[in-house]
Amino acid sequence: MDIVNYIFAAVALAFIPPLLWLWFWLREDAHPEPRREILAVFLAGMGGVVLAIILESNFFAANRFFQGVFGYGVFYLQIINIIGFAFLEEIIKTAAAFFTALKSKYFDEPVDAMIYLVTAALGFAALENVLFIGESLKAGLSQTVAVSAFRFINAVLLHISGAAIIGAGFAFSFFHKERRLKEFALGIFFATLLHALYNFFIIGNVGGEAANQVLVTLLVVSGAVAALVLFEKAKRATI
Repeated sequence: MDIVNYIFAAVALAFIPPLLWLWFWLREDAHPEPRREILAVFLAGMGGVVLAIILESNFFAANRFFQGVFGYGVFYLQIINIIGFAFLEEIIKTAAAFFTALKSKYFDEPVDAMIYLVTAALGFAALENVLFIGESLKAGLSQTVAVSAFRFINAVLLHISGAAIIGAGFAFSFFHKERRLKEFALGIFFATLLHALYNFFIIGNVGGEAANQVLVTLLVVSGAVAALVLFEKAKRATI
């Protein structure tokens, strides 16, 4: 595969799943957001991947330093990394939406928060997909298709679910700003928990490959169901 086809295949397989999910979420919005604002949030989410790589690299280095100081084992090192990376990614995706759409005049109804958070998460997932799928192309097209399919069902859905949970906190506090911090903290906690569990199952390969795939899929589907329930509730949120 020459370099042009390699790049085209990686980008196409990476962006198609997030764009399909974005189309699904946007069509659920009764009062569509400006396309220019959606694009800005999506691009901000993509940019978040670069920031995540930098912050996670520094977090990993700091964790190794403290391991040397306090002497905790490899298991605890890995658990701290899993939780820390999940937390950082959820904060970064939230920041991508917050500093673009959520501070603009277009954030004018509760459900908008979930739309914009999910959009940022899908931008993040798209560029993350490029990195994973680009690497898998080295192993051949069949491996790449398998990775792409897995990420369409699981990884992208994980990012959607976490973002929707955090977005729900902004939605439910839209008319009650005094509750914003509490709702945000709860959203970050549950999104980080979901993300960390996902990473733990993927890295630990709990129960063997087949059982692990089932566990991971059940986890992200449960998160997606929760996201849809929260989305419907946000659409009906009133004073």
